[in-house]
Amino acid sequence: MDPWSFIPLLAMGLSALAIAVLRRPAAAVGLADRPGGRKQHQGVVPLTGGLGVFIGFLLVQPFLPGVQSVYVPLFAGMALLVACGVIDDARDMRSTVKLGVQLLAAVLMVVWGGQVVTTLGEFPVVGAVQLGWLAVPVTVFAVAGLINAVNMMDGIDGLAGGTVLVMLSWLGIIAAVQGQLSLLVVIASLAAAVVGFLFFNMRHPWRKRASVFMGDAGSMALGFAIAWFVIELSQYEQAVLGPVAYGWILVMPVMDTLSLMIRRIRKGRSPFAADREHLHHIFLRAGFLPGSATLALMSMTAVLGAVGVVGSLLGVPDLLMLLGLIGVAVAHYVFIRHAWRTSKALRRLYATPQGPAILVRAQADGVMLRTRPLVGGWRRRLALAGLYLALFTLTLNPWFSALGAGLVLLATLFALPAFLRDATRLPLFWASLALGGYVLVRTLEAGGAVPVSPDWLPLVLITGVVSIPIGWWLAQLRLQWPWLFTLFLLGGIASFVLHADWPRLGSGVLSNPHAWGNPSQTGFLASNGFLILLAMLFSGVQRLGIGWRPTYQVGAALLMCVPVLVVLVASGYATGWIGAMVGVFCFAGITLMMGIYRSRQFGLVGTLTLLLTLLVGLVTWQGLVSGNRTLVEGLYHPLQAIVLTLQGEVATAHVIHPGSTERLMLWAQAWNEWQGSLLFGTGSMAPGDVGLWLKGYQGFHSLYAGIAAGFGLVGVLGFVGVTLMLIRAVVLVAVHKIWPAAWAIALLNCAAAVVTMFFLAVPLRDPGSLALVVLLVACGATAAFHQCWISMRRTQADKQAWFAATAHGKVKPLDESDQREFEPYVPLESAERR
Repeated sequence: MDPWSFIPLLAMGLSALAIAVLRRPAAAVGLADRPGGRKQHQGVVPLTGGLGVFIGFLLVQPFLPGVQSVYVPLFAGMALLVACGVIDDARDMRSTVKLGVQLLAAVLMVVWGGQVVTTLGEFPVVGAVQLGWLAVPVTVFAVAGLINAVNMMDGIDGLAGGTVLVMLSWLGIIAAVQGQLSLLVVIASLAAAVVGFLFFNMRHPWRKRASVFMGDAGSMALGFAIAWFVIELSQYEQAVLGPVAYGWILVMPVMDTLSLMIRRIRKGRSPFAADREHLHHIFLRAGFLPGSATLALMSMTAVLGAVGVVGSLLGVPDLLMLLGLIGVAVAHYVFIRHAWRTSKALRRLYATPQGPAILVRAQADGVMLRTRPLVGGWRRRLALAGLYLALFTLTLNPWFSALGAGLVLLATLFALPAFLRDATRLPLFWASLALGGYVLVRTLEAGGAVPVSPDWLPLVLITGVVSIPIGWWLAQLRLQWPWLFTLFLLGGIASFVLHADWPRLGSGVLSNPHAWGNPSQTGFLASNGFLILLAMLFSGVQRLGIGWRPTYQVGAALLMCVPVLVVLVASGYATGWIGAMVGVFCFAGITLMMGIYRSRQFGLVGTLTLLLTLLVGLVTWQGLVSGNRTLVEGLYHPLQAIVLTLQGEVATAHVIHPGSTERLMLWAQAWNEWQGSLLFGTGSMAPGDVGLWLKGYQGFHSLYAGIAAGFGLVGVLGFVGVTLMLIRAVVLVAVHKIWPAAWAIALLNCAAAVVTMFFLAVPLRDPGSLALVVLLVACGATAAFHQCWISMRRTQADKQAWFAATAHGKVKPLDESDQREFEPYVPLESAERR
């Protein structure tokens, strides 16, 4: 075995051994925690976990040649804090004395260890931010702050140790990437010692509760060590990560501590006073078990650390990283500021896959919508996992998104009787099944005679074959929608960060569409994302003055709308521009109508949105895309090429604007092929016998043209019919006030944009665009299920009234066959029990 890899294993074993040995004498000397007051654990628990970690970590250092002399100040500072913590654990120490010891340890790090924060990163205009004479005081107070932040996390079993382990893991990865191998071994040995402690402290199937607590001795020493590692890594001469990236690794404990201290000071209390208002306490009040709360917060720390590390490695500018960090801090403030509301939301989220079915009342109809699957247990959890995975990775990675959809379909397969019972009541289900089957059979039938386009499979996927099962689960998981939507937005942001060419953007090359990612996919996703944000803005404006959430919602929507619109214009995807404008006009029209019939402010919102969209779009065009051209000049050449093509001057038109010319020729080709087989088409969505200009095209640059040429009038009518059924379902749930108007507006705006873009392109060739269309169809199917269930409940009420009248002899009784026809709807849970 490699001796370097043996060191962490030895540290873990020594740490566990030291903790086991110290457990008995700890209680004798008063180094134990007893329940009472805000301490709600059971029995007397030793506070020797941190001491054992330090012993295991320190004892392996002699096995690291050349390392001891460099890190003696680290060991000395940790020893000082361990001693202070042991005294505080045995006999309560005044907070001012403890703060003084923490500051002394920070001074040792700066003076003896030479670890000083000198630069904060590169920012536009100002360049590299150097601290100069402020470096020493900033470092000292930052180190003391981080020590306190880690110390204050030690509130539930496994939380402090688990979070520290996650942070050390990220720091170890960074040390490996930067080639700091000696530091890597030190970090790995400390992380392994923490693992030895977690065997006793973290809840798992073999341990119901912690048998040892970390104590102040461990939490303060670990905070000091993490501060040392962060400074050494971030200030390294060959550092590959910007200093802001480390803020993402540390953001959870630091953010929680700062927020709590500010709240305590505002209440006139000491910032170091103990209470039960930490983030983990909110999770516990929401119904999370201690182990679940620890796992959730560890996962959040890991994800935030991944954002910082991966984003910095990709070259995301420090300014954007800092803005994102500020956004996380604001979200945390809102979450904590309204803890009584957010804990209720967390309670519902946690209870959805756990407890009994929950029902919510529709706003105006007095009917009950199923917001939980009537299929319970592991099938419900499997569907939930698939939905969360699919929505987060929708634009990130097509394979993971497909895996999430596959999990949902698998859950549907295991709940097939329940699904068919609901789905077969929908005309949409039968129309989608017929259209998908027709496209599949027609393609297979003509596969050998004509060239096969790859567009047929995405067409089958968006007909509803995949979307209707997803919509069925969404219809029953109403309480999960806000969280799914939030995850979808976060996934979209992460996708843009991963796919943009940050080195090129950072160097000022903004006019190249490929610097913003794949132009067609980026433009398609940005156009739909912008329209969804407009609906989010409208929803907030609609409820302004009712509680606190609408204000934050409007602010968040406004902050996101502008950058998304900038990305849309900068992508150079003209089809996306046109689709977005159609969606914006649709939004303006709907809000204007609502302004006439409901409130004048709705019409004002629509008008202002239209004007501001045009203004921001024109400014972005002029600044990023146009170069030296005006917008009129940008539109003149395509229009000129279209006119010349229609006049038969194809060669001249192709020289002026090849794209417009070739699209018109593809439309002409599709028309000719459709005329040859008007009813059923050729069976292929690929152009047949093309001329010189169209060589290399594997499909028509219009989904409708491909459907008409490949599947004839039957395919066109089937596709239009399914689309109209989806739109009708969305309109009905809005008109009947089953859904808030903003939800329906979002889907209708996106539908208008997508339908328009299908005329001009085939966005389904991009995996992210295809996944988004499948999701939009699934949302339409969700509306159809909700409308169907409410209609059934109304019909059930009518039946009950009929039976009541029959029992009183007021109407003629039904015969036996009629009674079977009007049998009341039985919930699936009752049916399964039978």
